[in-house]
Amino acid sequence: MAFHRDPRITVLAVIAGLFVAYDRQVLQYHRYWWDSVFDFLISWFVHYIAVILVVGVAYAISRGNVSFLLGRSERLRDLTLDEAMIYGFIIVIVAAVAIFLITHAVPFEMD
Repeated sequence: MAFHRDPRITVLAVIAGLFVAYDRQVLQYHRYWWDSVFDFLISWFVHYIAVILVVGVAYAISRGNVSFLLGRSERLRDLTLDEAMIYGFIIVIVAAVAIFLITHAVPFEMD
């Protein structure tokens, strides 16, 4: 799934990986840059793959017959893989932006 036949899905996955990598860089190292372009590319690629795996696992759970996780939502179970990937990547992007905004709105210091 490195590149999907639908370019929207590929672009959303790339953007979600970038946002998550940037958030982790800011939260973990308290800086807005990487030491080198190679470090940036490695960080982005790892987060790109992680986002794809998380969305894939969420899709697999939604397709299962376990009703206590999702209730009886047939619309959710009828999602195609492409629709689920688009929704999943958008959720990851919104969550990454929310985390970034919350961390900058609330002052937090660790000693």
